[in-house]
Amino acid sequence: GIDGQLHRISCIRNNSSCVIGLTIRVGRHVEGNADMIRDLLEDSGKSILLLGEPGSGKTTIVRDVTKILSQKGNVFIVDTSNEIAGDGNIPHSCVGDARRMMVKSLPSQADTMIECVQNHTPSVMVIDEIGRKREVEAAQTSKNRGVRMIASAHGDLRSLVKNKDIRGLIGGLETVTLGDTEAKELQKKTGSKTLQKQLTTRAMTPIFDTIIELKRGRLNEWHLIPDTAKAVDDILLGEKYNIQKRMRCMTSGKIFVECIQN
Repeated sequence: GIDGQLHRISCIRNNSSCVIGLTIRVGRHVEGNADMIRDLLEDSGKSILLLGEPGSGKTTIVRDVTKILSQKGNVFIVDTSNEIAGDGNIPHSCVGDARRMMVKSLPSQADTMIECVQNHTPSVMVIDEIGRKREVEAAQTSKNRGVRMIASAHGDLRSLVKNKDIRGLIGGLETVTLGDTEAKELQKKTGSKTLQKQLTTRAMTPIFDTIIELKRGRLNEWHLIPDTAKAVDDILLGEKYNIQKRMRCMTSGKIFVECIQN
């Protein structure tokens, strides 16, 4: 890594551990990128999860979010692959006054998250990518201790509901058995032809209150899900959930909001 830079150089090795190639990744910081959600950052303490495929702009947004939040609180970055603040010992200036904890290896990310909470009393913890069950548990522990969480993960909300390893981020799932009266009420509500006595429901309160869905190639169009719990419940009932479609005009910089359902 290079001190104070976001660029990274990674090597490709053969079976004999000899270097046979290099990958140079050019990191970018887009000043003001998080203005699309500045209202959420400044006027609420909600935890935010960014979902999207690789190349959809998650990390670029996380950098600017980190800088904004660091102006008001003790923000810590748990930087597993050093993508957020760069691979050098000196973090890039794009993260503002946030402090950074490097992670020795991918399996130790969850331990580093707990260490951060226990030893450094953050008001906000930023994680670039959560992808394993232990990290979900660490995020839940951190949230339970009053830490605001900002993180990213791959996929979208509907695919996250199906992901057994990390769907704890949105409350997890459980199967409940309904009584006759409840089953009939549910049948009437959904219009189903069959009486269903077993129902899959959300198990607990989501770790992340709000979700932002991103798409590759649509860097100025974000789908904001303001109420994660309600959206998950709607999906489990086979219904559409509410979305704020936020769009930024490249010419004027103005931000437009349209309410839709998915």
